[in-house]
Amino acid sequence: MLSKSRFVFALLLALLTNFAGATPITSSADPALSGSTLIDFESAAVGEYSSLALAGVTINGIGSTITICNGCGGGGGTFGDVGKSLQNTGGSPASFDLVFDNLVSAFGIIGGAVNQGWVYTAYDNSNNILESLALNNPCCGGFFNGIATDGIKRVNLNGGSDWVVFDNLRFVNQPTNNVPEPASVALLGLGLAGLLLSNRRRFKA
Repeated sequence: MLSKSRFVFALLLALLTNFAGATPITSSADPALSGSTLIDFESAAVGEYSSLALAGVTINGIGSTITICNGCGGGGGTFGDVGKSLQNTGGSPASFDLVFDNLVSAFGIIGGAVNQGWVYTAYDNSNNILESLALNNPCCGGFFNGIATDGIKRVNLNGGSDWVVFDNLRFVNQPTNNVPEPASVALLGLGLAGLLLSNRRRFKA
């Protein structure tokens, strides 16, 4: 039978492991995206935007405007795009912010015409980094990439001056009863650690 101190340590380890799980997504068929909202950009008017509000998400260009283009990447799927797509024409802006109306548990998007590494970084409601995904997709077809982890409020897509065609953004709204509380988890961990130390002192006494 486990001693009380070992039991507490095992429980703490299990809890921390449970809250540390973030999973990269490489397919729109990933189970984490089951029931996802699809943004294919077909409802957006062609043009330049500093900020584009769509169903459940607002897309911002960091430093310059973003482009909704119809067929500018070929439009037939050469770069993973079909019809209208989201672009940083000429490589500007260097990054996009996807700001979700609600917390999401997973997101993914097709990126095509990639010539250098892009980094997708997911943030929580307090602007803390949840997970960062460094991509190394070859040019030039479209590749679907994303992150599955609870509590995503904002995602930054950063690729320097690389002109990329984005399409088919997917995200899953997180149930309100499944909102992670990082501060609460940290306090619980500290409490369990304190209990463990207390037990050790008793054994020594």
